[in-house]
Amino acid sequence: MGCCGLRVISLLQAPTLGASQGPQSGGGPAEGAPASLIRGPYSGGGMRLLLLFCWAMLAAGSFSVGQELEVTPETFIAYKILEVFPRGRRVVITCHSPQVPPPVTYSLWGSQGTEVAKKVVKTGDPASFSINVTLKSRPDLLTYSCQAASPWGVHSASTKLQMYWELWTKPVSQLQANFTLLDKASGPRVEISCQVSSGSPPITYSLVGKDGSVHTQQRPNYGQPANLSFTLTNTSNWLQCQAENDISVQSSPFKMVPPGQLPQGAIVVLTGSLTSIAAVTSWLLGPALWTSPAGLCVLHLSGLWELSPVPRELLTSLGL
Repeated sequence: MGCCGLRVISLLQAPTLGASQGPQSGGGPAEGAPASLIRGPYSGGGMRLLLLFCWAMLAAGSFSVGQELEVTPETFIAYKILEVFPRGRRVVITCHSPQVPPPVTYSLWGSQGTEVAKKVVKTGDPASFSINVTLKSRPDLLTYSCQAASPWGVHSASTKLQMYWELWTKPVSQLQANFTLLDKASGPRVEISCQVSSGSPPITYSLVGKDGSVHTQQRPNYGQPANLSFTLTNTSNWLQCQAENDISVQSSPFKMVPPGQLPQGAIVVLTGSLTSIAAVTSWLLGPALWTSPAGLCVLHLSGLWELSPVPRELLTSLGL
């Protein structure tokens, strides 16, 4: 039981051995017995205190060992879709057990106890397995799990990943739609970015009007947003983004895009066009533009009236 236990046994046995060697009875000291074995700091009350101390140390040590044995390393399993096919997916499954010291042997297990792949990782990084998953008639055939093992006998298993329910029966949820007004060379337009947080692929995004008309559609790669575009018209429009897969449909709230809601760039272009029109008109009409009230209004709107030779009093009387 350690050095403490051996010390206690030797002290307990010493008086017994000393008493058995002497002819006297009544527990007297034997002839030739060392006095340190009979009387000393560990006799009487000192001995009892030492025993209590050793038992307390042994109990504390066994409790800490029990606590350490209860700690079980965790193994995590996750997946990411790389490609989408009509009845299949190409996915990468990652296994990671950060509490197991390397090197770690990761095993990917499929349904019915079938080992799919195995990989040894000599660092603390996760192991990645790229596999092709095809739609099967039985959902339990698309269940995967990971196991991690070290050369020192540490083993850990992950929870089961049910790929069928993840890839083919997950409805779309938490649709986000952001509307942005832009001025491009082709004209002012609104661009919409749509994306759901989860849902079985493929996911089709549509830009829908309030009358039910579909203006544009897009089916991006899994995990990527859809970037839709709509050219502004002379009338206001109510638009919403709609996400749909084989399980469910989700739509964002309608947003009104009124005419004339142009960004600053478009307003600058429009003002420059009015200035050019006024300059050309001034060159064609000559003095008539500077003397008629209608011409003065055109000059005022374009900003060229500051250059007019008309007296300031006439401009003020016209309210310009």
